[in-house]
Amino acid sequence: MHTLHVAVDESAYSLRGIALGELLNRQLNGQLELTSVATRVEKRREAVRKLLAKEGLERYQEAVRVEEGDAPAKALARLAADPQGLLCMTSHGRRPASELFLGSVAAEVVRHSNALVVLCGPRFDSEAQACIETLMVCIDGSKLAEAVLPEAVALARRLGAALQLLHVVAIEPSSRSPLPQGIRDPETAEPAGHADIMESGYVHALASRIHDEHHFEADWEVLHGYEPAESIVSYLADQSNVMVVMTTHGRSGLSQLAAGSVSHEILHEAHCPVAVWRPPHRR
Repeated sequence: MHTLHVAVDESAYSLRGIALGELLNRQLNGQLELTSVATRVEKRREAVRKLLAKEGLERYQEAVRVEEGDAPAKALARLAADPQGLLCMTSHGRRPASELFLGSVAAEVVRHSNALVVLCGPRFDSEAQACIETLMVCIDGSKLAEAVLPEAVALARRLGAALQLLHVVAIEPSSRSPLPQGIRDPETAEPAGHADIMESGYVHALASRIHDEHHFEADWEVLHGYEPAESIVSYLADQSNVMVVMTTHGRSGLSQLAAGSVSHEILHEAHCPVAVWRPPHRR
């Protein structure tokens, strides 16, 4: 049986993860647990249960599980790494870029778990997601971005979801005049025909590789825009029942990922869940 862990503390904001947990658990048909880590177990359990009652979520009081410890990130990372489990967390998606975009605990969980951690950012809209039908994997042509593909395939299988590869072909403006997102002006943008063909070939080949290596079908979409994050967020705005899957690029935790990163913007702006994974060899 799968266990869906929703990381909670004594803040009402953390309880937003319950909707995400329920969303995923409808497909996993497992056991939902509200997991917290504290040095004083009974005090934390009582505090979380009182908070649930205050927020009208009394039905989850018996699902509260508190682990004793003073290192929440490490305890949650162990749960995330469990092959039969899945960890959900809320994220503030903080700005400015100098901050760890997940917040310190979530960043450490992602760094230490070497497993997908599913996040809901500040604009997550649970009502727009009846289920997860498609995992959209953001790729950029790098081996690092592609490293998440086995994890994405495994999660897609667990959820019974489809897989779609998302890649952005950058438009290079020849002037500084801004254009509305998604609009190309031949007077101000370099022709994208050759790049489009090249990138279409790249994602098509990657989809074929997934089929050959994992025996799983993958669709793909090539987007166009001046900024990859804006293009992806704009595309996601018209989608429902989806989850984004991304690799982090942070060399030390996620501190470098926040600075001007595609991942940070997607997490901050997306209305859908975002699953983040960090390869185990990047320390």
